[in-house]
Amino acid sequence: MRWLGALALVGACGGTQSPPDAGAVQLVLDIPNGMLDPKGYSTVEIVLHEPGGDVTRTTTVDGNGNFGLDRIDPSNSVSVEATLRNNSGAAMGYGRTAVAAQLTGGAQITVPVRRPIAYVAGTVSRDADGDPQTPALTWTEAPATYADLSASVPLDGQSIVTGSNAVLTVAAGPNLYLVTQAVTATTGVLRDAAQIAPVSGASHAIGTALPGSMTGAVLDGAGSDDGAQLAIGTTTQLFAVDTTSGTARPLTDGSFARVAILTTDSGEIDAIAIKNRGVTTGACATTAELWWAPITAAPGAGSGSMGTVHMVATGGFSDIATDRGHAYYVDACKGELGEVTAAATKMLRTIPGTGTAAGPAAGRATALAVSNGQAFVGIELPPASATAPAISSLLVASIASSDDPRTLWTEGAQQVLDLAATPDVQRLLSASSVVFNHLEVGAGGDYVALTTSAHFHAPQIRNLFPDMTIDTEELRVFAAATGGILQRYRSWCDGILRNDGTEFSGWECTAATGQSAPATDALEHHIGSMTFLFGKK
Repeated sequence: MRWLGALALVGACGGTQSPPDAGAVQLVLDIPNGMLDPKGYSTVEIVLHEPGGDVTRTTTVDGNGNFGLDRIDPSNSVSVEATLRNNSGAAMGYGRTAVAAQLTGGAQITVPVRRPIAYVAGTVSRDADGDPQTPALTWTEAPATYADLSASVPLDGQSIVTGSNAVLTVAAGPNLYLVTQAVTATTGVLRDAAQIAPVSGASHAIGTALPGSMTGAVLDGAGSDDGAQLAIGTTTQLFAVDTTSGTARPLTDGSFARVAILTTDSGEIDAIAIKNRGVTTGACATTAELWWAPITAAPGAGSGSMGTVHMVATGGFSDIATDRGHAYYVDACKGELGEVTAAATKMLRTIPGTGTAAGPAAGRATALAVSNGQAFVGIELPPASATAPAISSLLVASIASSDDPRTLWTEGAQQVLDLAATPDVQRLLSASSVVFNHLEVGAGGDYVALTTSAHFHAPQIRNLFPDMTIDTEELRVFAAATGGILQRYRSWCDGILRNDGTEFSGWECTAATGQSAPATDALEHHIGSMTFLFGKK
């Protein structure tokens, strides 16, 4: 489905205006034509990012998918975002152009638009002998699960990309790719070559795997907005994947746990990655390396303009993100947000209450996503006392100013267990640690999603309660403007019970208020990745 919208241009130097239809620009919203097409929209919001600032237009869409927008000035460089909204203002579809284009009379600009869907993938560990005191775990891949934010249906693990056992999902603009890799059954360690398969944005059908493969256990991935390039980090190398030819090309050696892709104003595509990411619950490590890796040259520039793969800086780097031609980082040890270029890093602002300078009980900035000048920063805080829970918090900070960040969400990680046979008997556990695993912005900034894992331990209490060690993993999706939780999905809750000959046995994890969980144990999984189509990380 291809919608046509009209942008009537005003003469750049004033003078006599053209008639309404003269010099109009065709703005085409390209939708896949399938069961995953956006539905339920009534208006379209267009944002034109120009050198002099942003221009926003909102108009209704008629029954034929046509719309008209007010007159605007011509521009030699404009990138476009389009959001389809329902009568309540919720995003039903979103898309953006991959590179800047000219906004001149007679031009046609195509914007691919997709539903706001968040995808998660990972692995599963099962207790093969069924004994909670001596678990004999068997690890396998799991199907990719997704949350369609335009449908407002709580996750229960049954929304899966059929036939998609995968350890990683990677979005590249409007396109989705799955990374498959063998799992060592006894340890959960990923092994053998990893391969990539495309997923249809119209139907979730799995395409033929790309011919290229990658060595090392896959850790993270990112894609370019034009869908042409992926960057994949593994425990042994950083790879560039050309999705047209299917080739996978090693860029440099090392363990790369965080990867982002940047498209410059000139059209060059670069990977930014963190090697030897050292975020732990102990002493803050400052040996992480921030790398810059050119993937493709700017159109017409020739391969000689690309530069070389190189390390930019070392420090306590914990995450990276890109937005509109710029790349950013957070340093967990310094508690700072900064910008990185091919030549250097530059501190932009500090994050209050984080970093080693703030003291031993300070939080750590360990996750980052950036969209349209707003940085979303995930903060991990240790327990305030022996009985208090570890805390996770999500802040929103301006890139351009030093205004105090806004706290979008904060929560102490706790888990209630009850007896399957007697649910009134319960035990509350407080997490000793909580970790941000993924953070990404969707639908151009309407939604922000994160995944966390938490670790709980509670000692045996006389002959009543056994010694309990529990681990949980969750996906949360927020309305970025208000902090309202749209999805809270606990994908995993399991552990080890020692001396389970106590009076109370047969424990299970309960669901918190507003939290959903897999409909059956067979749908549980450890989250290895999380991404939006057109996401920003």
